[in-house]
Amino acid sequence: MTVEPEGISRHRTNAPNRVYYFDIGTGIWQGTATFRVTSWRRFMDSRAGLTNKVLVTAMHVIERLTGALRQHSTIVAKPNEGDFGVAHNVVRLSKFGVTMYLLEEQYVLDGNGIGVVVHGHERLGFVPGLFTRTFTYSAEIRDGGMAATYQMPLLGASWIGNYQVAADRQSISAELVCDWGRATEDTRRISAPA
Repeated sequence: MTVEPEGISRHRTNAPNRVYYFDIGTGIWQGTATFRVTSWRRFMDSRAGLTNKVLVTAMHVIERLTGALRQHSTIVAKPNEGDFGVAHNVVRLSKFGVTMYLLEEQYVLDGNGIGVVVHGHERLGFVPGLFTRTFTYSAEIRDGGMAATYQMPLLGASWIGNYQVAADRQSISAELVCDWGRATEDTRRISAPA
């Protein structure tokens, strides 16, 4: 058994970030996601760029006309990968069976037990390869693995995402906010790892 410089064992399974991704998160999740612009003035004055402004406007209008998007997520744990473990996630938001947003993420867990570096690759819109980008951001896992805060660069803005695990550890709710927008996620685990 190796020991990290901070004195945390590599195999310590009760570290909050390992609990969040490996004990709770691993599996298949389904639910809904919402998105809306909360301040059109701040949004139009922002430096989001023309492409992001068109995408945000389209997402806002589509949801207002057709309701919440369907969310599907699959998280795979790799506890022996990297220094303290890695998890892989594929998130798909769809409407009427058409993928509107696709995100592939790799969560690299920090040996301090709470930190996470997230490497993401996303595709916006229903046309593959048209609006894609790769990015990195950070997260912190709290409350013994029952909550997380993500600092996400999305749609030309800095978003803060707060995720809360339900007491039964089978559902997660989230609120993501930026200066001009708000998004929510409500998902439930439908299949645990085999």
